[in-house]
Amino acid sequence: MELIKDFKNLSKNDTSIAGGKGASLGEMTQADIPVPGGFVILSNTFEKFLEQTDLNVEIDSILDSVNHNEIHTIEGASEKISALILRAEIPQNIEQEIQKFFKNLNSKYVAVRSSATAEDSVSAAWAGQLESYLNTTEENLLENVKKCWASLFTPRAIFYRFEKGLHKQKISVAVVVQKMVGSEKSGIAFSVHPVTQDKNQLIIEAGFGLGEAIVSGQITPDSYVIEKQPRRIIDKNVQIQTKGLYRAKNGGNEWCDILKEQGEKQVLLDNEILELSEIILKIENHYNFPCDIEWAFENGKFHIVQSRPITTLNERGSSSIKILKNTFSREKKLYYFDLWNYCDRAGTKKYFATKFENNLFVVPKKGEKGSVWHVNTEMEQLKHIAIKSLKEVGAGSTWDKIKNDAWIAWNYIKPYALGETLENIQQWKDYQKHLLLFWTAMNSVVWESIDSPEINSVIREEFVSIRKESESFVERTSALATDYFEEKFSKYKDISHFLTFKEMVEIAEKRFSDAQLREIRKRLSGCFLLNGVVYADMENLPDTLKENNLKLEEEKIDGIFEIQGVTAMGGNVRGVVKIIRTKNEISRIKNGDILVTQMTSPDYVPAIKISSAIITDEGGSLCHAAIVSRELGIPCIIGTKIATQALKDGDLVEVDADNGVVKILEKQNEN
Repeated sequence: MELIKDFKNLSKNDTSIAGGKGASLGEMTQADIPVPGGFVILSNTFEKFLEQTDLNVEIDSILDSVNHNEIHTIEGASEKISALILRAEIPQNIEQEIQKFFKNLNSKYVAVRSSATAEDSVSAAWAGQLESYLNTTEENLLENVKKCWASLFTPRAIFYRFEKGLHKQKISVAVVVQKMVGSEKSGIAFSVHPVTQDKNQLIIEAGFGLGEAIVSGQITPDSYVIEKQPRRIIDKNVQIQTKGLYRAKNGGNEWCDILKEQGEKQVLLDNEILELSEIILKIENHYNFPCDIEWAFENGKFHIVQSRPITTLNERGSSSIKILKNTFSREKKLYYFDLWNYCDRAGTKKYFATKFENNLFVVPKKGEKGSVWHVNTEMEQLKHIAIKSLKEVGAGSTWDKIKNDAWIAWNYIKPYALGETLENIQQWKDYQKHLLLFWTAMNSVVWESIDSPEINSVIREEFVSIRKESESFVERTSALATDYFEEKFSKYKDISHFLTFKEMVEIAEKRFSDAQLREIRKRLSGCFLLNGVVYADMENLPDTLKENNLKLEEEKIDGIFEIQGVTAMGGNVRGVVKIIRTKNEISRIKNGDILVTQMTSPDYVPAIKISSAIITDEGGSLCHAAIVSRELGIPCIIGTKIATQALKDGDLVEVDADNGVVKILEKQNEN
């Protein structure tokens, strides 16, 4: 019976003997992905170990006593089984085979990882349920192999198999032994963005040192969003890193301080981000499904140390409800809001390669204030992208294009802004084209971004110059179009308040039917423009928002303290805070509590399962808390920095994970 196989002799079809991790590493090796060399101690080796040490019957008996709804029974079973495995001697024939393969690997340090035969399928990812031992040496190799075998029976692993309905299946464990990469930088990548679920975006998270620091949520990494087609970096979020996990002199790992000048830098250079993106897409294309990938970088070369299916995507996209926040309230015609919508969608796309996916323009009956609603997270993302794009001055820069378009438009329509009238339809259409050009060039995203200290002072001065000359321009000139329409086509004056420019032109050119006019007259009691589509019945607004996974923000209560973080899994719940500082405290969590901690680890899974939401100080969108919360469908906000300090046990909070906000509704120490 074969006990061990080299990666080169394994493929994705070998999950039953190599486990999900081992089979994936073998498959990628054969596909010419840059995987560090290694071998797998097959699952039947573990079974042979149990058989030769007579542990089979005893372990089955202990597992039969487990009630997975009672944590103490899981913990008791785990302790007994682990002790049995760790005390047993590895049979000599198995030990000799392991040592032979280790010597052939010719590496002083290896990573030893558990690889369960039921793990990393498209419906379940063990997400760190089993153990890994980095920087293992020959001296502690066999002991760590036994620890990996025993990790099949940790409390979290036992709990997970019950939760996933795997407790009736035969589950074994293989052990991966792989050359250790002395990572200068490392991280995780998802070939499909796990939060937006945009299939044309991948996301990379990166930190200095070993990737275990990111996976465990102990640092907040850089994150880079890359558009697949066309291939380009569309967003970068650079974090300050003060510590990193590195190889200790005598093996094992240790935390080291990172110098300020290094920790403030972007971890991966732009060319490295794009190089890694190519490898990620090669893996995704090979498997033909979205992948969760762990990578490492050493001596100028990327290494892939793990790949598994992403288990947290759904076919219809994100289930998170997006909150629309009011950004403008004034009496305006639909024409004015239609211009704004064009600028939000087509105009912003033109300069910043992205757009508002969600916006709402409400036009009530004539004489009442209309309103504009945006998703705050989209506004912030676009502002961030705009600031990055507007940093450069010079020919061909984003600012150069915006400035040129603004001056072209302004010089054309300036005479009309100063009081001249439009005389014919063609002139009116040309005017509209230039008006759209101006709005696009001077849109609200630029207005909000230009005050950033990151923007070059030359750009800021030029912007102010254009804006001063065009004071009140937008409102005056946008009214000119409807004034022209009402004067020339007075028959339709009663509906002009509720017409888009396209509809005005079609009416003027007699390309509008009586049936279409009847539909427009339904707008007279109010209408709304949602994501570019006009709806005539205001009473249908709540249902239409619901169908589009949107809702309007609730009225804010003055004086409520808020904590900001990053959405890992959407949702909105209220509950009582329970601060958990170590894994030894997880038994304090009761059903429905809000779990607040610095970061989670696989040991927290039983507590996470009964929590109504998770809030962490640290972590990125691919950390343990983020992955598990998405898999279990629990609202989760990560990277708040201060949650464990600002919140206290017993505080009543609202976790608005859709917007990354925690609202303190009632303090425990206040009456």
